[in-house]
Amino acid sequence: MGLYIIIGILVVLLAGFLFSPLVLQVDTSKSHYVLRWGMGRLQFIPTPDDWLLSIGFSFWRKKVSLLKLLAKPAKKDQDSTSKPKKKRQARKPWSFQRLLHIIQTFQVRQFRLDLDTDDFVTNAYLYPVFRALSTPTRALTINFQGRSQCAFEVKNRMINVLIALIF
Repeated sequence: MGLYIIIGILVVLLAGFLFSPLVLQVDTSKSHYVLRWGMGRLQFIPTPDDWLLSIGFSFWRKKVSLLKLLAKPAKKDQDSTSKPKKKRQARKPWSFQRLLHIIQTFQVRQFRLDLDTDDFVTNAYLYPVFRALSTPTRALTINFQGRSQCAFEVKNRMINVLIALIF
């Protein structure tokens, strides 16, 4: 009976892992960089003097300074000379088609690009191209005011990536 409960919990956790949406949100105008997966959340917060990484799961939150993590000295192995190094087997590289199938599983829900190239002639040439390529979910604009910003939201589920890897 206990084994069935443990197997049931593992199946529910695996289903949650495979079917919960993985969402990446980036907005450069607001410095908003968030990766959400189910009840978990990973947020990158740039500040003038530091970079913070906010890790959250349900009600638990923790902020970590990335510069402090990078500044820590690396641990040195003292017995590195006594261990023989193993030869690695050559891995078969991923084919371009398989990589393309994985990329196609991602859904771009929103995309906004506001661009200024600092050249009036180039902006004038790009204006009709961006106007023709814009859709309600893909807003491409050219401005002549010096602003360049990008915002997008990408969504995927791990089951889609797994299916693309298998087939």
